Amino acid sequence: MKKNLFYLFALICSVSLFTGCSDSDDNKGGGSDTDLTGITGTYKGELSVTLESIPIGTSTQQIYVTKEGDNLVKLELKDFSIVIGEAELAVGDIVVPNIPLAGETSKVDLQETSVTINHPDLGELRVKVSGTIVGEKADFFIVVYAVTLKQNINVVFDGERASKEVIDYANEVKAWYVRQELTVSGAEFEVKYPTDGIEVVSAGYNKIGIKAFSLTCSNGEKTYTRSIKVDATNLLIGEDGMTIDPVKQTLANKTYGDAEMVLTGKFADNTLTLNISMVIADLKLEYIYKGGKKNTDALIEKMTVDHELVVFQPEVELGSASNKIVFFVKEETTDEQLKSLLIPVFQFSPGSTVTLGAGEYTPGAVIDFTTKQTLKVKSESGKKTTTYYITAQRMSSFKTDLNAWETKNLESTKPHEKYEEPINGWGTSNEGVKWIKSMYPKLYATDAPYAVLPTESSKSGKAARLETLNTTGQAGVGSFIPAIPVVTSGTVFSGIFEVNISNTLMSTRFGYPCTKKPIAFKGSYKYTPGEVYYVCADPKKANVVTKDESKTDAPALNAVLFEVDNYAADYLDGTNLLTSDKIVAKASVDGKTQAEYVDFSVNFDFGTKTFDSTKKYKLAIVCSSSKDGDKFTGAPGSVLYVDNLEVTF
Repeated sequence: MKKNLFYLFALICSVSLFTGCSDSDDNKGGGSDTDLTGITGTYKGELSVTLESIPIGTSTQQIYVTKEGDNLVKLELKDFSIVIGEAELAVGDIVVPNIPLAGETSKVDLQETSVTINHPDLGELRVKVSGTIVGEKADFFIVVYAVTLKQNINVVFDGERASKEVIDYANEVKAWYVRQELTVSGAEFEVKYPTDGIEVVSAGYNKIGIKAFSLTCSNGEKTYTRSIKVDATNLLIGEDGMTIDPVKQTLANKTYGDAEMVLTGKFADNTLTLNISMVIADLKLEYIYKGGKKNTDALIEKMTVDHELVVFQPEVELGSASNKIVFFVKEETTDEQLKSLLIPVFQFSPGSTVTLGAGEYTPGAVIDFTTKQTLKVKSESGKKTTTYYITAQRMSSFKTDLNAWETKNLESTKPHEKYEEPINGWGTSNEGVKWIKSMYPKLYATDAPYAVLPTESSKSGKAARLETLNTTGQAGVGSFIPAIPVVTSGTVFSGIFEVNISNTLMSTRFGYPCTKKPIAFKGSYKYTPGEVYYVCADPKKANVVTKDESKTDAPALNAVLFEVDNYAADYLDGTNLLTSDKIVAKASVDGKTQAEYVDFSVNFDFGTKTFDSTKKYKLAIVCSSSKDGDKFTGAPGSVLYVDNLEVTF
């Protein structure tokens, strides 16, 4: 029976946000013309729970009151849990919005607010919330009536306002606290551990955790260490500042015997004071630890580049190994301008130290953004370092005559690593071919041609020649080394290519920011298919293909508009260019064999979607010598020529 009551209480209290069908009549308060919302803030006190008249438990809790409108407040009990006997019952957040206020500033009534909840297991629940605040003292009442069970659960809070603010102080005190003092009474021994410090982390709203640390102990004869860790406890706000809700633990040890520990503490003036009481058999040890705050964050909190060349300010793309920061400059920005004009302004984690490349970072100095810059931020505590890679990308006008090309990897001493690529933000699959040449020269010779080349065979000036290559194929090894494909198509696109070892199709990062509605995709092409068509049934096994004599290869010429949340982090790639649910519109050419250049113009198809100027978009132009090259399917020897690519607006 007792277990069922706990279950009942947990279900009732954890119903999300108390947002059922409000009884509108109860929510219309009398009130006054006086603004009564001066009662907002953090309240700390004792929370008692009873089922009918049977006490279930009490705990020290904090309730937050914030203003929602004229004489309307929201009441929140965050990360709520109570201790019943030796068991802790985690409930979660309780949020009651739009509570009307009445009375005078000296005595404010939180008028009874009723909510009806239809619970899938317990049926209809009727909830009533009310309260009174006199001066700084608060009494809050929550009554839950389960219609089916015909039982009331009463929650009573008796407390005082600890702060006029509603702040998650856990984020302010989380840090590394370097050991300053550590004393013990109750026995004579040297307290060696923790030698360097203790780390406090955020474990919820105004809840903290303490990472595991070793503490020197004694049984009266020998010294040894015990491991102490606090997963979560309340951070209580009061007149004495921020204190730690007492933590009680049994520290088991077969060799030296169990110890009963009680941990309390407080934060003041950037100092953590911990009081640890340890009872081991007949021995009682009292520790006092003091540590000075050292920030554990190692972050670029903000970066701006104030210059007319910058179109979109830096955004951070979080990654597993590093953070990538990208900002966009005007298409016509020259290398000389990228090298000599841009002075970024950073906001780093307090107390951190920063290096740029191999040297120190100098605030206010020009940084050369013709290449990717590496910035390392080391936390004040010295416990964490974050590496950022910062890149400036030129915007695209989504128009190229393909007349201008540049040599990539000029600094390389290996001739086979150098290849040509169109300028101004156009990428190719050549970097992937370079990787195969370098790692697997027996599969594709180092002196063999690249997949994308400039050519004089054009409509005017130069054009791009794209060829599907036979790169032989080789099985991968686990998830670390991918399969080398038999079919490697030549691709030119608006975007960048970064080799992704785990999934080579994700090496292509398609698209640039687009602020106007695209109308049509235009250009010229000619195409000759290869002789033998290969089908790859599983892109993860790109080395396994079968011939299909019934099929003839075809080119891919696509322009795709897609929605993004972050210009730096969001893009399409070889796995989802035409299938992503982010796609808003497409313009696809029905390409076929063409001995001579033909012009094309295809309107964008928005389907049921529309262009919304308040949203963020990217646009990608992608041309490939094999239509299904993204599936490692096609005919080696297929050659596509493209020229004068353009999206009109």
